[in-house]
Amino acid sequence: MSEIDEEIRGEVLSEVYRQIEELDWDGLSSRERSRCYERWVNDPLIGDKLARFIPREKVRVWIKDGPVKELPRVRNGIGPNAKYASRRYPTADQIAQQVLGLDWRANLDTLGIKPTQCVVKGPGSDERLMMWAPLQNLQDLVWAGINAKVDDRPEPLLIIGLAQGQRLSEGEQARHRHVAGVAGLELIHTTLRLTRVSPH
Repeated sequence: MSEIDEEIRGEVLSEVYRQIEELDWDGLSSRERSRCYERWVNDPLIGDKLARFIPREKVRVWIKDGPVKELPRVRNGIGPNAKYASRRYPTADQIAQQVLGLDWRANLDTLGIKPTQCVVKGPGSDERLMMWAPLQNLQDLVWAGINAKVDDRPEPLLIIGLAQGQRLSEGEQARHRHVAGVAGLELIHTTLRLTRVSPH
């Protein structure tokens, strides 16, 4: 990506993320997403600009392995591409307050990824290692929680972030909690709403 002019790269990223949010990307099938990639390759604001710096046949891969792969982190406000996002999930502070209470604050110096995590501090000396991810990453959450316990980090709190409108039955939620509970981990489900932001 370094060979692409930085200003052009920023324009392309802003446009890709703008279109992703307008398309309701999370609700698209793999076939629908494939059609989007094909369209973007020839989009004057995306593919045509990139083709000035990289071969046209590599544009699709650049979009898929770059801005689209980074989308979850960008929506969490993490990474260099985050400033180009057009919609964001709640901040770590907001998630902590949503699930634990208004007295809780995130320590952003401890922010980590895979899964997204940070230490949160509550009243007194209360401290938890908050980890959050979408449902499809439940396995990663549990594994990270087990490792946090092994590494003697603050008590992990696993959060399944549900998209607005996503519904799980009580039975499904109970099973997720049971899976985490086998490893001695607390798990909470909560809805994380994407809100519109102005790119840089």
